[in-house]
Amino acid sequence: MGKVMAAWADMSSAARAVALGGLVLPIVLVTAVAVTAVGLMAVPPAAPAPSEDPIGALPTDAPPSPTSSPSVLPSPSASGSAQPTPAVADELLGTDGRLTVLLLGSDYRPAHPGNRTDAIMVVSVDPTTGKAAGFSIPRDVVDFPLPESGTYGSKVNGLYQYLQAKTNRGAANMMKAVGRAFDIEVDNYVFIGFAGVQRLVSAVGGVDVRLQKPYYDPLYWVNAHKRGWGLPAGKSHLNAADALIFARSRKGDSDFGRARRQQILVIAAFDKVRKRGLDDLPKLIKAARDTVRTDLPLSRATDLFKLYKTVKLDKIKKVVFGPKACAVRASGYDYHLVYAKCKAWIKKYFPKVRPFGAWPAAVAPSPSIGPSQAPVASSSSGAAPGS
Repeated sequence: MGKVMAAWADMSSAARAVALGGLVLPIVLVTAVAVTAVGLMAVPPAAPAPSEDPIGALPTDAPPSPTSSPSVLPSPSASGSAQPTPAVADELLGTDGRLTVLLLGSDYRPAHPGNRTDAIMVVSVDPTTGKAAGFSIPRDVVDFPLPESGTYGSKVNGLYQYLQAKTNRGAANMMKAVGRAFDIEVDNYVFIGFAGVQRLVSAVGGVDVRLQKPYYDPLYWVNAHKRGWGLPAGKSHLNAADALIFARSRKGDSDFGRARRQQILVIAAFDKVRKRGLDDLPKLIKAARDTVRTDLPLSRATDLFKLYKTVKLDKIKKVVFGPKACAVRASGYDYHLVYAKCKAWIKKYFPKVRPFGAWPAAVAPSPSIGPSQAPVASSSSGAAPGS
């Protein structure tokens, strides 16, 4: 960690905006449930992305108004006497004292344009204890709550694209929709390009995963000449190509099974990065530059660096909100979430709410990075439509 912090001190602001991803996403994604390994260790800046990016057309979002924006609660008083100083929400922890991030994984590829979010995940971390938990919303959920009122009748993987077309603030409004659905405070978002998994896994020399039973998808086209892909039970080493298949394949079981494999992949990748001591950070920065967008503030990067090692990898709670525990079949392949059961899981496993909780002294905010600002960096490939 000392080497990383020293390197951070030598970086320019623009370089820091990209390097922020070297640590932020491992913190939140290690608890993740269903995002592709694209997100395993990178959160570059919320900068314009190319509209025809061969890696994946990533959007940008108008500056959102997340629930974690600095705010105050009034202190009612029956008299005209001086009132207590109102509590102020931490920029990252919001009013509930935990960092909660919405992770969106897009299925974009040149032959399949658009940004359908086949991976939708919410991750929450308590900086005081390292407790972390996350859940995935299956892509085939229908009638998901809209940001203000009503529901979205089609599959939830199209909701981001619908909100983007309607408001030009797709990510910000997805945060509101998810917050409304589960009665939680969502502080920030991370939007991840689907195909970036290969570059990111390559940057760390592949990852090791372990399966309790064999997996085989007879319908997956590995290339133009080979169909069918699988892994045995036990430990397997995945290169970039295999990691992408591991994250995408679902005909060997289901979309819910795919989500569970993505959990395995994300945690394996996080473990690999942590064991290597972030020696791969420069390669990760380069690989991630065009694959991830976020509104996590650059000014708080130091805090997120420190939070990196507090997450207890072996105690993470994670779930896919699927049948039969949390979802029921609507028709065909569509499902309705049983929101009461989802909320009960969140209440049981998410970090406890600490109203206006602060960061502990060991992870106290550092003023060394400069004034608060959203990460911004230039893009050499041109601008993309807003998100």
